[in-house]
Amino acid sequence: MESFNTESVIRYVGELKTRVIDSRDVAKMINKTHKNLMRDIRGYINDLEMSSKLSPSDFFIESDYLDSMNRTKPCYLLTKKGCEFVANKLTGRKGTIFTATYVSLFNEYEAEHNGKLITNGDLNLKQQDIEYHRRYVAVKEQEAANKRAELLIKIGDRQKEERYRQAYYTEATNQLMFPIASGLAVTAGAIAEQLGTNAYNIGKWGQILGLKAPKGHRNQYGYWSGERYYYNEKAIDKFQQHKKEIVEDDNELGL
Repeated sequence: MESFNTESVIRYVGELKTRVIDSRDVAKMINKTHKNLMRDIRGYINDLEMSSKLSPSDFFIESDYLDSMNRTKPCYLLTKKGCEFVANKLTGRKGTIFTATYVSLFNEYEAEHNGKLITNGDLNLKQQDIEYHRRYVAVKEQEAANKRAELLIKIGDRQKEERYRQAYYTEATNQLMFPIASGLAVTAGAIAEQLGTNAYNIGKWGQILGLKAPKGHRNQYGYWSGERYYYNEKAIDKFQQHKKEIVEDDNELGL
């Protein structure tokens, strides 16, 4: 079973005064897809709601996170009771290992913090937490994409015909993903306003300068979210370096 670090898994929800584990981490612990665990938790909540003496929020707290495409996705925060509930639904060795894992994590957290509760006075705490999970998902997505690229290159190396080799190499290049240099993400329109040009011209120069990733992908300068491309600080610096050319191009077009 995967090893879990206490500080990266256990969270303290100040307004509810309880410690929790994200359902995505629980899914990893019990070797189940997050989608299926979410389905199971919703079923557990329906069962709990049938009792007037039990409150589902004592076990499972609705939450959300941002995926690598900046989309809001649902998840649950499981309290110690919630983990116990899930553990009781598991049988055999899997249930035993999960019980040992979550109990150890909660106990280690309490020992490390000497029983002190983390306050929620910082208004940016929730946003920081969302940003942490966004970056975590982005890194995992990047690792998976790069592994796919490595596999495509290996397959390409085995092709006898050059056209097939190149096809695999091209697809491998499209799969490659690079870390986003900064958490800042801005649209072409925002950059255009800053430089004194228009969004169309920024999109055009994004291609010219090699800043824009292939549709649906990301690179070191930004990423696609739906039909819109977002640039980061590294890309903005490049646009600033070529500001004169970009604005002159704008004027030549009469835009």
